Amino acid sequence: MTMTSNTTPLHELYQTWGADFLEVAGRQLPLRVSGAGQEYQAARESLALADGGDRGLVQMRGADLIDFLQRTLSSDLSKLAPGGGQWSALLDGKGHWITDLLLFRLPDEDGEPALLLDCPQDRVGALLQRVDMLHFGERIKWQAWEGARLLTLGPGSQATEFGIESAAELGEDCLWISRPDRGVLCRELVGPPATVCREAERLQAEGAVPTGWVVLDILRVEGGNPRWGTDFDGDSILPETGEWQRASLAKGCYAGQEVVAKVDTYGEAPRQLCLLDFGSHEQPLRGAAIHDAEDQPVGVVTSWVWSPLRDRAIGFGIIKRRALRSEGALQTISGEERVMTSWTRPDKEPDRERG
Repeated sequence: MTMTSNTTPLHELYQTWGADFLEVAGRQLPLRVSGAGQEYQAARESLALADGGDRGLVQMRGADLIDFLQRTLSSDLSKLAPGGGQWSALLDGKGHWITDLLLFRLPDEDGEPALLLDCPQDRVGALLQRVDMLHFGERIKWQAWEGARLLTLGPGSQATEFGIESAAELGEDCLWISRPDRGVLCRELVGPPATVCREAERLQAEGAVPTGWVVLDILRVEGGNPRWGTDFDGDSILPETGEWQRASLAKGCYAGQEVVAKVDTYGEAPRQLCLLDFGSHEQPLRGAAIHDAEDQPVGVVTSWVWSPLRDRAIGFGIIKRRALRSEGALQTISGEERVMTSWTRPDKEPDRERG
């Protein structure tokens, strides 16, 4: 199995399946394999297989781990039990994103807590740098995790018809994790490349459909999940992205907590990431300007997909607060055409209860 710095352990396998590729987060990932229609249907109705290499993992363990992360991350780790998962974020002192995170609590090792921190692949370095900077002698260890990541998407990821084996049956270095961020039911297999590739080949032979970035992007927008580097970045603060489910307003201080709490208490952020509906307009609109009823620019489209589930074009966009407070219609500018655009705020709530 040959890997380069910008390919994943599943790259060669997807090549044999005839995939086209696209660079995402510095990695070559499958774009599509057999066709987006068939792949999307499998993810919605049976089982699709995708390369999870757009995300990276950092392993952490140690006696002081929970206390260290409790004052570092935005979520309340006192509520994260072994075997559980949690939305989270790493922010700077002004509430700007350093990276989005999913936390997975592993079984304790020798009586010490252990976690996997899941982040965009191109933010692993920033995460490791921040941990190193904030570490002042706490009894913790950390390292980037290297291995293969296979996403199993759809109802078949939970069913027995494909004979999905347990992590123990696959090997002691394998782990299944449930992901809430892919827009459909999703279990991800992480483990040694050879083992994960064998399981992917077996599932494909049983009828699972390999898929790629086109379908992953449609599913995450349908699921209301914005993406780092596409819909928000280090210039964004957490409240303007609407990712409130990652924030605790009841635990003690953490970097960015003052900004997050202030926006929650006193009002809205100056701009807001919103879910957009473009109706039947079929031309891609990512990057297009959004104007208000007075034809003034008030925002920009950050994501655009055609949604088979809704049979219409949808996406995300950053919109200024004043436009959201007005009752006038919004329009997205596409060349000479003006596309009527409706919007809704993300319906996500912060954690307000003390653990």
